[in-house]
Amino acid sequence: MQAQDNSRLKALFKLMETETDQYGPLLKQALASAIKANPDEVQRTLQEEFSTSAPRNVLRMLEEICWDDLAHALAVFNTKINPDLEDGLMLLAKFTSPTTARGDLNEPLDDLARQLRPALVNAANYTEIIQHLKHFIFDMQGFQPVPTLTDIRDLSFPRFLVHKKGSCLTLACLYVCLGQRFGLEMDVVDLAGRLLVYMRDSKNDFSYLIDPMDNGKMLTETDCQQYIESRGLQKDEALFTPLSTRLIVRRFIANMIFILNKVHDERRLKYLRSYLEIIKN
Repeated sequence: MQAQDNSRLKALFKLMETETDQYGPLLKQALASAIKANPDEVQRTLQEEFSTSAPRNVLRMLEEICWDDLAHALAVFNTKINPDLEDGLMLLAKFTSPTTARGDLNEPLDDLARQLRPALVNAANYTEIIQHLKHFIFDMQGFQPVPTLTDIRDLSFPRFLVHKKGSCLTLACLYVCLGQRFGLEMDVVDLAGRLLVYMRDSKNDFSYLIDPMDNGKMLTETDCQQYIESRGLQKDEALFTPLSTRLIVRRFIANMIFILNKVHDERRLKYLRSYLEIIKN
């Protein structure tokens, strides 16, 4: 039975090598069904049939099947009352690496939290917590802020955890993901175009702001006031409203669109624009 399925898959791959616009959708539908029925078998057969690299048509169809599946997964994510940030980051990573699994985020984040725990559990107050986070993330672990990204793969959170170079958005999410593991109230805020980490001390009714692009510097109220005034704005509590998980996901997608617009990659842009339509504020 396995040999028969294998033969069918090989025949399907051969057809896809020379597919025309007329039969392309049918072949794509057949491949999608095969992936759904037995993804491991499809992967094995692909490796057997193309030991070096698969034909462009085959790869394009595989990508588009994965992107269609991602659209469905994002729609399910969007229906949740309070979607989980790490779930959203995992789904976004699938756009550039379809085999991404939740463990690709959980395991490195859990490992970072284990290393961070001795320092945080002994912190006397929130100021010390912020200093420990700054030292751990930027000095000990070597994470680096990058002002401008030119490759959408660098917006993949699992890739960021490996290469340790990321945008303000990825660094802010790192703070939030680590903070959640210690029960800290941490969010991302957009302070007049400047993404900051917002940490709340509910017990003492006090808040702190952290700038991930300035190596985790804790901002004072004066710092924030001066920045707001430099943008020609008045201080408004709305400026400190945390971004929802959906808004964070939308920002990642918008950043990917911004990068791909520069290279006029309309095939991928079409999917990313559709994802923005799926993820509502």
